[in-house]
Amino acid sequence: MNKKGCLLAVALMSLAGAASAAQSYSAAGCGLGSMIFKGKNAKVHLILAATTNGTFGNQTFGISSETLDCTADGVVKNEDKVNVYAAVNFQQLQREMAQGGGEYVSGLASLMGYQTPDQKVAFAKKAQANYVKLFPTATTTSDEMVAALRTL
Repeated sequence: MNKKGCLLAVALMSLAGAASAAQSYSAAGCGLGSMIFKGKNAKVHLILAATTNGTFGNQTFGISSETLDCTADGVVKNEDKVNVYAAVNFQQLQREMAQGGGEYVSGLASLMGYQTPDQKVAFAKKAQANYVKLFPTATTTSDEMVAALRTL
């Protein structure tokens, strides 16, 4: 193993102890990136955390060793997938929910458990009908929108 590989392994192992105690995913899932950006939930931090997780391919290690804020039952809980998807695609979702459907709304519907085309159409129409509840102000965040959507 080369010197960089050894340093990375040592860094991962030193983070593993702290990670195993935490056992809580950020919205970007588990992994080194999520640990680096822990507690930071701005879109840019979520994207950087997810990119770091993907670039270093450390989620597989984290899941198999149950470290890096990972558990053996999955990389990201479905609830967190919904939150990340909504944060990254927030403007498109806002536009498509106003229109009553689209690719991004269909993707969100899938993540929320609506699988058939009829279910996705019903989801989009319900979002459109409740648009004012989902986006009550110009400063509504993706987390607030998702919370409102879950209460519908």
